[in-house]
Amino acid sequence: PLSSLRLTAQETALLRMAETNPIEYTLADSRRGVLLKLLAEASAAGSGTGTVSTLKQACSQTKAQELLETDPLGVVTHYALAKLHDIITTLNSGSGVSVSTVFYVGKEGVLVDQWKALLRILNKGGKGDVYAQTSAALCLAQILVTSCPSLQTGAEKDPMGKGRPTSYASAVEPLEALTAWVVTQLKGASGTSVGICIPALTALMGAAETRLLFVSNGGVKYLCRQLRVGGKRSGSEQPLPTGASASVQQLYELSFCLWTLTYELSNS
Repeated sequence: PLSSLRLTAQETALLRMAETNPIEYTLADSRRGVLLKLLAEASAAGSGTGTVSTLKQACSQTKAQELLETDPLGVVTHYALAKLHDIITTLNSGSGVSVSTVFYVGKEGVLVDQWKALLRILNKGGKGDVYAQTSAALCLAQILVTSCPSLQTGAEKDPMGKGRPTSYASAVEPLEALTAWVVTQLKGASGTSVGICIPALTALMGAAETRLLFVSNGGVKYLCRQLRVGGKRSGSEQPLPTGASASVQQLYELSFCLWTLTYELSNS
């Protein structure tokens, strides 16, 4: 199955380089989109339906090696998502390179086309695995939120300054698609479907534009419903099956998101 991943020799070498060099060095390479391409290739080849998608907790190195033999595409997907999240975390920590300079290209700062690989993982629905969908949604949210004008620095806003502009217009379509996916998960009755979208939802609450987009998609209604239903179930004396409803931690995070939306009361 790994032979179906259409990677060039240079891209394969870059992936191996990432294991022996600091992440900052990898970011400086012009082929930094290789992880997104790897995700696209693995998804197209049928990842997300094997043994790896059923894992509920971290496994040992021996078990991981066994999974590489039985479900290589699943391992590749988890590896690429974990590395991508590491890159975004490093960029957000002030490494000298920003998310916008890595994932937005050209003089106009247009979003790279490879973002669709992350959305494709989300659109697999119940056929995809929980870790892949949670990580893909979070990474996509963190990439897209940086384009919001309310979060851009003065240099990024000024085309004549040293900073390169970031095109919010190029991120509107994927933002709408991601927000619609988040709202769909909130409509679900299980704690699993809600838990999958919470990290991405929290990231989307970081900008005024994405908060208003969530509201316009009817997200407040379903967020409040999760809080009402979850509050009643958590107060019930009868034990519920695991994953039957949102956990206390999830209810707390949803409450935080609802509180964050109050920043937009003057604009609603």
